[in-house]
Amino acid sequence: MNPILSVFRRGHRGFTLVETLMAVTVMGLAAVGIVAFLRQGMLMYYSDRARMMINRDIRSFTTQMDTDAVTANLFVLYQNFTTRVDPPIRSGGVGDFLVLIYTDPSQTSYGISMITQLVGYYREVTNTQLNYGPVHRFVIDLSAAPINIKSAPMATIINNVVTGSASSYPIVTQLAQGLATSTLTGTQPTPALFYNFGNNSVMIDAQISESLTEVGTTSQTGNTYNFTVSPRG
Repeated sequence: MNPILSVFRRGHRGFTLVETLMAVTVMGLAAVGIVAFLRQGMLMYYSDRARMMINRDIRSFTTQMDTDAVTANLFVLYQNFTTRVDPPIRSGGVGDFLVLIYTDPSQTSYGISMITQLVGYYREVTNTQLNYGPVHRFVIDLSAAPINIKSAPMATIINNVVTGSASSYPIVTQLAQGLATSTLTGTQPTPALFYNFGNNSVMIDAQISESLTEVGTTSQTGNTYNFTVSPRG
């Protein structure tokens, strides 16, 4: 045997089976740690993104409602989209269907200003167990409507012009849980989105949530909000 080749082979022997298994084990543990780290990072990303979506939704919701309210003349509050009968909910009561009313003093009938526009916000409860559901908004122009339409009792006007199902109108926030509770004596209704404060202002008390599912990962975040809007009268 060539002595030089023999020395070369002794200096370059391969790994044993035990060494190979140990190396594979170490690399496997490192891979598991990296995957866990990446997964935790993704969860944090989804959570932060959901929180940003909530802030975006609530900013849009509050800004739009505040703009609508300050230009309205008065409001009425009903129990929900399908239960809208006079008299409306009085001060201290709660409901899920708010209608902002706009009148024009230049359009009168028997000295009463005519209603020219209705803007409504209502919560469609899609999960009765958790009291959750989206909030919708509608705008109805009555400026060209006949006098007998826009001078009728409010519930009659609403029932005549607000048609379709609860899901018919655009959604302004995806998931809202009503937290407003009634201060009236008697049976307490399920907490709602709106609270009638002194027949002059409306308090909105809700938990707004967002849920994201991406790449098989679901993240849900929610925050509680409370603010007040007041029509100009």
